[in-house]
Amino acid sequence: MFTLLKFLALVVLLNIIRYVAGYPFESWLIFNGLFGAMSQNPSVFNNQYSTFDWVTSYFYNFIMWLTVTWVFRLLHHSLHGSMILKSLQVFGLMFLFFASTCAILMNHYSHSKAFYFYVTFDGLLVFTLVAIANGLLYPLFFKK
Repeated sequence: MFTLLKFLALVVLLNIIRYVAGYPFESWLIFNGLFGAMSQNPSVFNNQYSTFDWVTSYFYNFIMWLTVTWVFRLLHHSLHGSMILKSLQVFGLMFLFFASTCAILMNHYSHSKAFYFYVTFDGLLVFTLVAIANGLLYPLFFKK
């Protein structure tokens, strides 16, 4: 039970790092293009988030990082290199799944493809950031 609580605490911390450390980069590199693409398609995108929308968005993101970190927990023993390198490998693999899902969705909708470019670029940015954070923090949470 204690291992599960430590794991959940790690995932919560990774989520916090994702938003706190990621936000400056996202606001500089991503947000103008992303929100611009969204505002060009108001019939498709929800630009007026309610409290419920924010809560569910953060919950879905929590589940995504929980899943990626769980896959890391399952695979890291079979990888070579430092924990940061192992984390980059696993999070990189999971980013490829994320990016391919974005590409598949992009193919099925007629609204701006720029939205998917920015979402994928944002994913590359935050997956890398969270991978590095995970590589640094995981050994602190799960010492041998």
